[in-house]
Amino acid sequence: MAESDRVRWDQRYSEVSVEVSEIGGSAPAWLEAMDDELPRQGRALDIAAGSGRLALWLASRGLEVVAMDISPVGLDLARQAAQAAGLQLVTIPADLEVEPLPDGPFDVITCFRYRQRDLFPTIRNRMGPGGILIAEVATVPNLERHPHPSRKYLAETDELRRDCAPLEIIHYEEGWFEDHALARVIARQGFS
Repeated sequence: MAESDRVRWDQRYSEVSVEVSEIGGSAPAWLEAMDDELPRQGRALDIAAGSGRLALWLASRGLEVVAMDISPVGLDLARQAAQAAGLQLVTIPADLEVEPLPDGPFDVITCFRYRQRDLFPTIRNRMGPGGILIAEVATVPNLERHPHPSRKYLAETDELRRDCAPLEIIHYEEGWFEDHALARVIARQGFS
């Protein structure tokens, strides 16, 4: 991402007017039904963490969490919320288009509402044996109702499933959710 993207996201997060206690910490509703499939210990990486919703949720489950995002302001909100909740959180400001993911292995990796096609092989390589990937990305039909994100950041039909190969798909759904066209996946790394 360009410096302009960091500035844009920093500005967006600096305008957040909610209390720290209202930021992050809860799972998206679709994950609640999958609770038994998701780890409660180990290391987790939240890619494009923003203000830390998923990072805080993972930490509240007992995982050691690393949150990465281009916006230091968003990550500062995540740190404040973690501190207020008594949770530990490591944050790394990074432009994922030029900086690498931290070394694994990770037991859980999340990537929500961020699409970078060349990142998926690296994600799979950072997953430990039995590691879980949880991802949600906007898909091309989203352009029927929303001008953003642009097509560059949208997945084609069934593309997220293909990105996960050769991981075992535990859950996959694609369609309109909360007025956005999305693909959602939970996938597991093999043990060999």
